[in-house]
Amino acid sequence: MRVFVCYEGFTEPLDVPPYQTVMALKQMVKSNFLVQLSDNQQVRQYLELSYGGAALHDSWALSDVGITSGSAIQCFIKTEQRPVMCVFNTVTGETSPIEGTESLLHTSVDKLTTLISVQCGIPVSTFRLRTPANVQLYDCNWLQDYAIKMGTILRLDTWDGWVELLQGCLQGHRLTVQGHLSEEKPPGFCILYGS
Repeated sequence: MRVFVCYEGFTEPLDVPPYQTVMALKQMVKSNFLVQLSDNQQVRQYLELSYGGAALHDSWALSDVGITSGSAIQCFIKTEQRPVMCVFNTVTGETSPIEGTESLLHTSVDKLTTLISVQCGIPVSTFRLRTPANVQLYDCNWLQDYAIKMGTILRLDTWDGWVELLQGCLQGHRLTVQGHLSEEKPPGFCILYGS
């Protein structure tokens, strides 16, 4: 079947089988339009194909998404900033990107800790950061002292006893939070003992 690919004001007819995947079509587009994509430590560019206003996933077959002979497919170059580093938060179990420029790698640990605190909503005094090699980062040092590079995944660990309280706060469990903050147990808060 013949489809028409539109890219930067140009339209090119391409003959493709109906079972062709979007990924294979992207390869054809790259070679026909001589598309150059940059992929470095800070910026990643990739092709996105769109049909009927929806982005097409690489694994989809053209006929499975209703693309027939004579269809017009839009092609765009998308750019995404790679995070300078990421932080695995042991409280939430999520990995969050730390956006910025490479100059962030030349800052102090205390500034990074403050930035992470603001981003994740956890007070600075309740956690510490560790490198992938399990080395603790100290506020008085610089990130380059720990040889942290672009793309490093740091680990946010809480001090002993803080995990349950912070999880209760983040999940909005008032009784759990009150139970950790008060000697008196709130109404409806009970401790079950095993036999």
